[in-house]
Amino acid sequence: MWNIKKNIYIDRPVDDVYRYAIDPSHWFQWYVGLSEPENLVGKGETGTTMDMKYTMLGMHLPIKVEVLETSKNGERYSWEGTVKGAIDSQQSWTYVPEGEGTEISINMNYELPGKLIGKVANTLIIKKLMDNSMEQTLNNLKAVCETSDTYSMK
Repeated sequence: MWNIKKNIYIDRPVDDVYRYAIDPSHWFQWYVGLSEPENLVGKGETGTTMDMKYTMLGMHLPIKVEVLETSKNGERYSWEGTVKGAIDSQQSWTYVPEGEGTEISINMNYELPGKLIGKVANTLIIKKLMDNSMEQTLNNLKAVCETSDTYSMK
């Protein structure tokens, strides 16, 4: 199992960022490689499930996503979910107020299928691709949140 840890500052209030970021109907707009959800049950809260495809190295890998927990502790939010299928991962996202904006941290543990690793003999390449993908995902979320008006963030 491999691990990625990343963080980013978004110049937008934590309530706005969290509400937008946990809504699966928006994920494909900013999360690199994700398709629009199918069979979506829920709006990102605990218990939400959906089927999606994750595109990597030209392969469209079927995955099932489940939100395990969403919580608020004071002004801090957290989101935890699992991905199962062609890729298995557990992701924890935290959203903390920082000045007028939001500091997001992600901690992701993941495993890739043998057939994908077999196509790319060098596992260091896969690790780098996943790391770059998560970095771009956070940058995409930042761009959307910082340039969208309040109406489009709902």
